[in-house]
Amino acid sequence: MSSALSKSQAYMPQLDALRFFAVLGVMVHHNWNPKYLPWLLGDLSFGALGVRLFFVLSGFLITGILLDCRNTAEKEGLPLMFFIKQFYARRFLRIFPIYYLTVIVALLADIPDARQIWVWLITYSTNIYITITNEWVGRVGHFWTLAVEEQFYLFWPWIILFVPRKRLLPILLFFISLGPIYRAFAYKMYPFNIWEADFKAATFTLGSLDSLVIGALLALLWSSGIPKLTLERYMTRLVLPIGLIVFTGCLLLYHYNIKPSLIFIVGDFATALIFAWLVGAAGMGFKGMVGRILEFPVLIYLGRITYGIYVYHNLTPLILVPVFESIGISLQVPSQFNFVVSSLLTILIAIPSWHFIELPINNLKRHFEYASKPPAVLLESKLPANGN
Repeated sequence: MSSALSKSQAYMPQLDALRFFAVLGVMVHHNWNPKYLPWLLGDLSFGALGVRLFFVLSGFLITGILLDCRNTAEKEGLPLMFFIKQFYARRFLRIFPIYYLTVIVALLADIPDARQIWVWLITYSTNIYITITNEWVGRVGHFWTLAVEEQFYLFWPWIILFVPRKRLLPILLFFISLGPIYRAFAYKMYPFNIWEADFKAATFTLGSLDSLVIGALLALLWSSGIPKLTLERYMTRLVLPIGLIVFTGCLLLYHYNIKPSLIFIVGDFATALIFAWLVGAAGMGFKGMVGRILEFPVLIYLGRITYGIYVYHNLTPLILVPVFESIGISLQVPSQFNFVVSSLLTILIAIPSWHFIELPINNLKRHFEYASKPPAVLLESKLPANGN
């Protein structure tokens, strides 16, 4: 019995580097937030870009695995419910431990933001709280993205595994359309300060669905039998230019206050198109200097531990501010200096977290392989790296 992990979803090292760049954008936004960049660069939200890249990557990797599971089920005669069980067990082992550990520590430390929304935190519904109240929740606000992913996982395996194959493409296109439709609705229904790009209602799951499902669509195309070089050519000549033109146009309309709503309604969709091209090209493997950068061992390692980096990064200033105050230094949050020291501390926490908590728990996935006879060798350095 072969593993459900096919060559189409084998380990792709450059994706790990992309994961690190995604989390880097989020850390820049939360702990630095530079506001004086020239022209259109000053309007970019590096955090939003990082989150969209995360979502496209997640949709691509998770859907690829589920499609491989479906192929294995059909080929080997295994029940689809077997793969549903394996999927949720593996997600539980990967996502829950350090998330709940961090939430418990935040509550024991009596962090006001965590205490205020503890029910929403433990139920993975922070994004719903933010949407309902139209309020950010300080240093635990970044958990909204994890809530979106968990809510996505609640229904996505059932669609990919059980919807008839001929209907998968129209179903995916329908889900992609829900993202801009919801954001257009939310733009009119929820008040926010447009010049702070403070679109809290977009944290609701529907507001991120196009990014997740565009990644899923890429995985579906990868598994469709279309030669990957042909697919990459179409992505480069068609998808990337459309994404760049639409996103740049939305950014210009926002910058000059002509039609600023479009950056919120359509901008994420355009960004997801750009990142779908990027993920597909990195999956195939960039050549030349870009390829060497994305395969730099330090970047790949940091990409491997990005989940811990993401969970911890927004909380490290709570440690650093009193430490610096004790030596007579006022640490401004956000600021460039805070970004540097917070990032260093975050990585120093994420490294032992990976080796002593996450990886040992991840290795328990050997009991939940996507095959009835698990491979003899556990690819522990591969599967966890792409978050699978």
